Amino acid sequence: MIGKITICTRGLPNDGEAQVKFIFKDFLKDDQAIKTLPEKIIQKLQKRISKHNFLGNKNEIITIENDSSPEEFFLSGAGKKSEFSLTLFRDLLADVLRAVVAKKYNKVDLLYFNELGTNYFEIGKNLSLSFYLANYDFDKFKGTEAKKKIHRIEELNFIVGIDEKNKNRLEEGISLGKLIAEGIYLARNLINEPASHVHPATLVEQAFKIEKESKGKIKVEILDKDECRRLGMGAFLGVAEGSDKEPKFIILTYKNPKSKIQSSKSLCIVGKSITFDSGGLSLKPSSGMKDMKIDMAGGATVLAVFQILSSLDLNHEIYGILPACENMPSGRAIKPGDIVTALNGKTIEVLNTDAEGRLALADALSYAEKYLKADYVIDIATLTGACRVALGADITAVIGNDRKFINDFIDSAKAENEQIWELPLYKHYLDHMKGEITDLKNVGQGKGAGTITAALFLSEFVEKSKWLHLDIAGSSFRTEKSKGIIGKGATGWGVLTILKFLTDYL
Repeated sequence: MIGKITICTRGLPNDGEAQVKFIFKDFLKDDQAIKTLPEKIIQKLQKRISKHNFLGNKNEIITIENDSSPEEFFLSGAGKKSEFSLTLFRDLLADVLRAVVAKKYNKVDLLYFNELGTNYFEIGKNLSLSFYLANYDFDKFKGTEAKKKIHRIEELNFIVGIDEKNKNRLEEGISLGKLIAEGIYLARNLINEPASHVHPATLVEQAFKIEKESKGKIKVEILDKDECRRLGMGAFLGVAEGSDKEPKFIILTYKNPKSKIQSSKSLCIVGKSITFDSGGLSLKPSSGMKDMKIDMAGGATVLAVFQILSSLDLNHEIYGILPACENMPSGRAIKPGDIVTALNGKTIEVLNTDAEGRLALADALSYAEKYLKADYVIDIATLTGACRVALGADITAVIGNDRKFINDFIDSAKAENEQIWELPLYKHYLDHMKGEITDLKNVGQGKGAGTITAALFLSEFVEKSKWLHLDIAGSSFRTEKSKGIIGKGATGWGVLTILKFLTDYL
């Protein structure tokens, strides 16, 4: 990660090339941020406000050049004061920092303002997330000359008059924000990489790297193809059958050796980890296949969470499962009409090999209950195109079997400003998934409600655990321009919310 945040408690530094200020819509004519500007800049600003009809709305940005240091002022509209929050600040700051990057400035000053409040830990966390995630750029495969043209901010100076105690809290928040941003970097990098470079074995390597750096908090176990067959994972292995890449069933366990009081609650996070999804013999059209490197976004999220957990001290036992494989067509590939038997003994008629994620997840969910005895289970998956149709590219669908679990998770998402919407686990739709010659079919006969029917299929493999299903088919990968801390490409959706749930709600 490039760049650093410096806390300045005694006046302005003299090396800031740009300075960022936030202006509120309802105080545009009498805003404190404006009053602190030099008189010449205020005069220029008033002209610029009039010329561009600047109203102080969210995401409005105007710039004023200066004859001395700083070279340019960046003024961002913050909307109404009554609607302002630290997570909104985080996103607004990320957008204005990208504007700073576009002007090729290396050092930026940001002055504390009263609307940020006095929770300096949260201020630091959101400041750090904004700075590092706005600085993210996936440049691994760009040439030397192209890389030279990529610009990132080297330093953000945060100017705030606080005592040593509050400075320490601010630094703690900045450190946590950087730690979380590093995890999101991992998720984004794995998802953005092409399938030529990310295979099941790649995810295994990353899991062991996390274990090595965890100082004993995380243990990794890998089940190979023969072990999965011995346990009866016919659904997962059926998906993997057509690929030359060996499937890997990856299990991570977090248990803090420093914890004196171990919680009785355990949670398992299952991430869909199809490193490339061609659709199998039910081959996708080229337009639907080109981005299918992202079909392991759920698994990348799990790895990101565990990388962050390796530096945290929690009292819970937390598991992660990545059923990792490719879904490819070949002479060995599973065929439409074939029947597989899942780990829990249920038989499934595979009518569409492109509905493969639910097959891999079925065995992973069964394993979480049967062998890990998890009290809570979250699965996160790029599962259905229907979710993107229903909720668009920004919003994740959540479906579950426990009211409090759902509510707490939604509250976690709201606290972190990750967009989420609950869909019903409408059990009458399960009739469409009932088999005629098997227990289940992997696709239903009815049209519509594809996200709900996929979740209903998964619910058949959860008997005792409290369970949540997260469909990130839209929210895991952004094709439009950057917005807030979410850049174009892989987003890392869910890392923030899952961590919030683990630390504040579990």
